[in-house]
Amino acid sequence: MSHTEHDLRELLAARSEGGRGGPARLDEIVARGRRIRRRRGWAAAGTVAAAFAVLAVLVPSLLSGVSGANGRRSDIAARVGETERAPREEGVRLAGARSENTAKVERLSVTPRSDETSYRVNCAEGWAFVRLGDQVDGGVCGAHDTQWTLSGSLDEAREGVPATVEAFTVPASQVPQDVRERSDGTLSSGDFDRMLADSAPREALWEIAIHDGGVSSMSCSPDICLDSGTLPAAHGERNLAGLPNGHQIEGRRLTEINRRVAFAPALHGGARVYVRCEGEELHAFIWAGKGGDDGVLAKSLPCGAKPALWEFSADGPTDVTVAVIRRDRVPDGVDFVSDLRVASDRANLLLRKLTPEAGKWEVSIQQWDEPESKVRVSEGPEGRSYTFGD
Repeated sequence: MSHTEHDLRELLAARSEGGRGGPARLDEIVARGRRIRRRRGWAAAGTVAAAFAVLAVLVPSLLSGVSGANGRRSDIAARVGETERAPREEGVRLAGARSENTAKVERLSVTPRSDETSYRVNCAEGWAFVRLGDQVDGGVCGAHDTQWTLSGSLDEAREGVPATVEAFTVPASQVPQDVRERSDGTLSSGDFDRMLADSAPREALWEIAIHDGGVSSMSCSPDICLDSGTLPAAHGERNLAGLPNGHQIEGRRLTEINRRVAFAPALHGGARVYVRCEGEELHAFIWAGKGGDDGVLAKSLPCGAKPALWEFSADGPTDVTVAVIRRDRVPDGVDFVSDLRVASDRANLLLRKLTPEAGKWEVSIQQWDEPESKVRVSEGPEGRSYTFGD
């Protein structure tokens, strides 16, 4: 085991004892790193300094492993965050659901509280279809180059009468022309059933919320609306993903894979990197640092509609480098975890053997809008979860 890995593990073990579970602080890491360095007497002082500069960003990841919709027209797909910066007109959320698959119906049971009940569907790419009784709405809820939200009013909802709202999404390529032409409010229940039957399931992250009164596009979860930011819901509800609210500091949509892309955002406190490869079977590498020989691999994860995620804590300008390759290019049995420096070298070697080619993916580096002291991160069988203090 290398000195770098051994001392990193000591840092991780110490940080995990009795902590609150959130990202480690930079000053805490650096101070402990200096003590370890003095105790072990590393000879390569330059190498150590560089390693701990990277660890200040890297350690936390390893600790883890439309404006209001009042009209009937549902095809009014507002660009997320374009007009409304605060969900002032948003009503109380009655129900919500998230899904990781297209062509799979989500059913939400609600009891309307007034004569105005609205819905909002957020997705990264594709079309959404919503049904309540004889009312069927359909339209764009996301695209690779622009993030949108599909919203509308549920005209068949009646105050005090229990109702079931059904919704699903499909890739835009699976929507026939006749359905596109009738998405102005003339879709039928038969169209809903036909689209569901004719659509092939695939991985896709999307969500639907039902509100009493209007809805706000700014209540989209940050792992779906990567570039728009997420404000607290008007009545105190968390975003449907249960994630800390945040906003994008730096991001990019790309159409070429097999090359590194560097970022240097100024971050303060909790932060996260999302790498999403909508509709692509890709694999993401995320480096703490500038990549190449100077970076340390922070994450090596499959990248799809559900984005690859790295969370960390930083204070100031932070170098982050990202690259994606096709999943079938990742050798079977290669260890990208136990020795960070070796893992970085292996990832760099893979990239040197590849030439750039077409492929759609995007990167979003987000700053938490909530103090780290009020967020506790836990790991469980189903992944990471968050609890929030007052």
